[in-house]
Amino acid sequence: MSSLHKSRIADFHDVLKEPTIALEKLRELSFSGIPCEGGLRCLCWKILLNYLPLERASWTSILAKQRELYSQFLREMIIQPGIAKANMGVSREDVTFEDHPLNPNPDSRWNTYFKDNEVLLQIDKDVRRLCPDISFFQRATEYPCLLILDPQNEFETLRKRVEQTTLKSQTVARNRSGVTNQEQNIKPQFFAFRWLTLLLSQEFLLPDVIRIWDSLFADDNRFDFLLLVCCAMLILIREQLLEGDFTINMRLLQDYPITDVCQILQKAKELQDSK
Repeated sequence: MSSLHKSRIADFHDVLKEPTIALEKLRELSFSGIPCEGGLRCLCWKILLNYLPLERASWTSILAKQRELYSQFLREMIIQPGIAKANMGVSREDVTFEDHPLNPNPDSRWNTYFKDNEVLLQIDKDVRRLCPDISFFQRATEYPCLLILDPQNEFETLRKRVEQTTLKSQTVARNRSGVTNQEQNIKPQFFAFRWLTLLLSQEFLLPDVIRIWDSLFADDNRFDFLLLVCCAMLILIREQLLEGDFTINMRLLQDYPITDVCQILQKAKELQDSK
């Protein structure tokens, strides 16, 4: 580990050990990349994304509250109608004359349950699409929520609910779309939709994506900065786009040629400072 990297880690520790975190200082440090050692990145992201407050003294109580909210979410969203009462020795009430799996009433608990399944299925698909070449995104997490996975409790696993709705997913193939210039009738939304909605997670290797996210989360107007990053990506290959034909430009934007994300972030910062 270089002396410069050790110095950066020390700078982060100095900011994070204060009773009240200096948010602007943390943003300034994080914008240039957050070290991963000692859990620094996950802690900084929690603060930058307002998951944790700036006052260190309240972190323990806030974390306990957040985890209780998550447990409450599980109780409200991940339970099949009637299953909790059945496990408590009460007769099942998930299928009644008034409410049953085929009930079309919008207020039906079963109707809500099936709609939730559709959302969870889409989340499962999106996770698998994120980095289909990395096995981590195609298998169960190594750090599951024990509350869900314990077969003795009243909760169902997300994967089980997804399997009830559809066949097991196969490896999701990449669906890449691209653009060219206006003369070739390629509109920005053809490529920008994926860039923006997935925060560039399919355009670069995962370590580089995380580095980009450090800067995005550190910026006060992070989604405005995301637009600038996308503009920087186009500017850096502008000459190639102007010279290329439809096929070449499609290939360029489907497989972005620049791998140095620091160069892209520097250009985006220049655009921001020039506004």
